[in-house]
Amino acid sequence: MNRLAVFIAVSVSAVALSTGPAATADPSPGKHGSSARHHAPAKPASESARLARTILNTKAITYANSHVRGKDKASLPKQNLVDVSNGRLARTSPWGHKKGTRVALDTKMLTGVLKLNTQYHYKFEISELVGGEHSKKSKHYAGRAVDVTWINGRHVGKKADHRGLMKACRKLGAKLVLGPGDKDHGTHVHCQW
Repeated sequence: MNRLAVFIAVSVSAVALSTGPAATADPSPGKHGSSARHHAPAKPASESARLARTILNTKAITYANSHVRGKDKASLPKQNLVDVSNGRLARTSPWGHKKGTRVALDTKMLTGVLKLNTQYHYKFEISELVGGEHSKKSKHYAGRAVDVTWINGRHVGKKADHRGLMKACRKLGAKLVLGPGDKDHGTHVHCQW
């Protein structure tokens, strides 16, 4: 073998090694008789699912176990978060303006809810996310609002630090914040992103 042939053979081998081994077909045929060496990677969880799971794992955040009016476990706030953490949409209550529809939870709202605890150190109870009954154009039905009834062990309207929590919601980007002193918000804080 002459020097040129050796040089070419070595160069081709070096290129093959630098690009990795050639893909080979899996000897066992897959679905519909096709064969493939690699499976598609699992789809990563959405940001909403990740945030919902983190909120559910935060012990300082609790949830109302009933609605102000009507009974429907599937639209309670904890179940809304469970649904979203499992890649589903949250469900509204079978009464009100958006009866039994499915809604995505907004990531800005979920981030705000989480940071009320992690950044501002509030312990609180969520009374509603997309469930319950709200005004016709309420952003609850768009998955962009949260209602809070208990703050640091005290009920809103009964010496709870609602002003502090309302201020924190605003700092976290909430566009509308209502509470005691606002019509129909004497017993809860509404934060809307």
